[in-house]
Amino acid sequence: MVRDLCMFSKANKDAEVIWFKIAYRNTVHSEADITSLFAEKGLDMRFAYMDSLEDPARGKYVIFTEVEKGRDVNDVVAELKQMDVVLDVDYGVSRNQVMQSVEFPLSLFGERAIILRARTFVDILRIMNEHVPQAEGLQMHTGIISGTMAVKLLREIIDIDKSNCFDLLKELFMAAGWGMLEYDVDIKNLEGSIRTLDCFISDVYKETEMPACAYISGFFSGFISEVMERTVQVHESQCLSTGHIFCEHIISPVPRGAKTEHVLRRELD
Repeated sequence: MVRDLCMFSKANKDAEVIWFKIAYRNTVHSEADITSLFAEKGLDMRFAYMDSLEDPARGKYVIFTEVEKGRDVNDVVAELKQMDVVLDVDYGVSRNQVMQSVEFPLSLFGERAIILRARTFVDILRIMNEHVPQAEGLQMHTGIISGTMAVKLLREIIDIDKSNCFDLLKELFMAAGWGMLEYDVDIKNLEGSIRTLDCFISDVYKETEMPACAYISGFFSGFISEVMERTVQVHESQCLSTGHIFCEHIISPVPRGAKTEHVLRRELD
């Protein structure tokens, strides 16, 4: 159940943001029909996004409009509900224009998600590094689990295999705000490297003596291993936090039959 939607907007004392969440039948003209109605009603669309991941036959169109204070939009809602392509309409007023676009509860790949500052994530890593024995291995293990689960969730909405997994990984990192990826990987032999530009961990971590991105190495390992159906090990060879211009993660295969725990315990050296 949607409890509130809000958006990032420069405050305008004479206006307020009204959001619409529209469930629609997914046709070639659904978006155009809905957008046309908003234009006819003179509603200023400041931000919008669409989502049809959960059900290809039905979509969700979320629209943020900025209108003069006190405007009644019940007529707009009534006309939307009368449209053949529209299944349901929910709407509300976001009076405090101080947050980025958020639907509560937030969902990502069909599961509940949260928005977390990069600094908060890095603070957790710092505390682990200072107080937890073998913190690097724990962070890598956590990353492996996350990367493995990411593939399982992606498989529910898109075909993912050896031919497109690295491109999808690149798009996923950029969309999540984690960093920009460049990769040079021999798919057949499972050898190569991934460069992470502006990685959120090393960028916030700043200067350290040791590479800071064990979690990212683990994520790559879990993601690639799950797609390839063969365990690979990934380690960070250089890091932005140690003075390099980018982070680099080296990918290498392990003997067939080896499991993730063998990689973590370094039993393959």
